[in-house]
Amino acid sequence: MGRLAVTLLTVSLLATGALSPDGRGLAAASPPAPRATLALGEVTHSLEDRTLVISGWVRNAGGLPVSGLVIDASGFAPTGDLAAFGSDGIPWIMRPDAAEHFRIFLPLGKALVSTYTVSVTGSRPRQDRPATVTRAIFPRFYRPLILPRVRVNVSAEAYSLTFTASAEGLPVTAVEVSVQLLVDELRGALPDFRVLTVEVPVDRPMRMRFAPLILKVVSVSVVDVVLAPSWTVP
Repeated sequence: MGRLAVTLLTVSLLATGALSPDGRGLAAASPPAPRATLALGEVTHSLEDRTLVISGWVRNAGGLPVSGLVIDASGFAPTGDLAAFGSDGIPWIMRPDAAEHFRIFLPLGKALVSTYTVSVTGSRPRQDRPATVTRAIFPRFYRPLILPRVRVNVSAEAYSLTFTASAEGLPVTAVEVSVQLLVDELRGALPDFRVLTVEVPVDRPMRMRFAPLILKVVSVSVVDVVLAPSWTVP
């Protein structure tokens, strides 16, 4: 009878969770590990020569100190392909409500960045929710980068002009050009100045005839560029 009572008592303790099957007491379930809360703010972008610079602030919006922050930026071309990537870091401890500034440099190739995503990773402790921001870049932003790299040549021949344009592989399909000409109409009068504005395709020579006029090119200036169709957004 005594042996039966001991057996019943052991089964009862196992059923109530007071003992583990090996006879040891069960510890109370540990609470979940605390998580950090981070926020990104004032994220913006600028150009430095042929580098896209993304800057902003990361703030410790939670009640725990955090450290080991990595801020990543992924830049995407209009096709959706990854065009550039860069990172910045904040290795030191950030107290609650503290904020730190970051700058990320994305060197630009032939594929320019039309959208980018900034995210904070690698924090200790881990984040409660990922901090991520996405921004779009409109084509006009790249005018200071593109215009100095456009090359236009206009050669005058008998009664005609030949135009050639290039853009160092940048997403430009045509160049709007203003040409100042000295025009001789062969009527005995003095030649006069005229301005011709024309759209020149990139990497494809274009010839225009002006018979029976004799033309001399005085100056050539780039007015604007026509971007590739994938960039024709407002």
